[in-house]
Amino acid sequence: MAMDHRERVLTAVSHQEPDRVPVALWGSAYGITDPLYRELLRRLNLGQPVPPFRTRRGHTVNHYDDRVLDALDIDVRHVWLGFTDLGGPPQGGGTDAWGVGWKQAGIYLGPIHHPLETATVEDLDAYPWPDVESFVRREELRQRAKYLKEQTDYAVVGRAVDSFGLLERACQLRRMDKFMVDLGLHKAFATALIGKVADVLYRLLEIYLDTAGPYLDIIELPGDDYAAQNPLISPRMFDKLFKAQWRRLINLIKEAAPHCRVLFHSDGRMEPFLASLADIGVDIFHCLEPLPGVDMAQVKRDYGDRLCFWGAIDIKQALQGDVSRVEAEVRERISVLGPGGGYVLAPANHLQPDVPPENVVALFQAARKYGKYPLG
Repeated sequence: MAMDHRERVLTAVSHQEPDRVPVALWGSAYGITDPLYRELLRRLNLGQPVPPFRTRRGHTVNHYDDRVLDALDIDVRHVWLGFTDLGGPPQGGGTDAWGVGWKQAGIYLGPIHHPLETATVEDLDAYPWPDVESFVRREELRQRAKYLKEQTDYAVVGRAVDSFGLLERACQLRRMDKFMVDLGLHKAFATALIGKVADVLYRLLEIYLDTAGPYLDIIELPGDDYAAQNPLISPRMFDKLFKAQWRRLINLIKEAAPHCRVLFHSDGRMEPFLASLADIGVDIFHCLEPLPGVDMAQVKRDYGDRLCFWGAIDIKQALQGDVSRVEAEVRERISVLGPGGGYVLAPANHLQPDVPPENVVALFQAARKYGKYPLG
């Protein structure tokens, strides 16, 4: 029996098989970069770009266009609080609400000023942490979330309150090499800084949930990359220094919006961390990056009853090949991750300008073609 979009997503997230594998696009870590967005508009004959939801354009993904999602038959729609725009750096670079300085290089911005580079534990209480109330758009969030929940059948997903999680934000404030040393040698400072960052995210989440909690089906936590080709820190260090603060943030969501599922994003080889994420209440994991050595079938066997997997589509090779390569990627991911539900097909990361627009179209056409349950 055919399902509507929201029912399809929530069935899969609940580890049951829907009518077909749901598809997602344009979330906090699986969006469409601006140059590719413009190419897609031309490919789909949709006219001019919509105004950016990030009005300061301080990101690689500044637009969000429901017309593109309609044309691709995507099962989710997103809402946003506004802090990643108003609290982030402007186009061209500058200082964000955290005091971190950024410089533009192409479509990307990188941190160049680290305000806590020479700080001590005693300095953290006096630091001007973001006054988050002045960097959010409550009414815009409420109106869009209410509209999507009451007048559409899409699953309503809250984009992350901030662009970076505990580890990445601490590295920007302190400087990455210094904070990595802190994690090993200066644990009192590292713990205090992680706690201060978590306090800001906690307040942002309070505002988010107070404004739109009843309308959300899923909320994305700020992405935090704990791995690349290999883990950047050990799972033991994650458990000792980060786990309690993530649990505090997730508990806030579960208490304020018990119906809302929690999505956690990290790049890289994250298999050693998945048990800890499930333990603290993560419901959905993105991105399950298809790196060499990642055995997705084993990951599904080990964690498929505790985590829904969201993503897994390779953007680096498969989506830059021909259409047959795209179809093969979709068939493989669905065959491994789709049985029993618990899989939402999406790109493993932001779709970059080097992805041909016709391959984005082919990706979601293939998902509809090969994702019907029972899987063949």
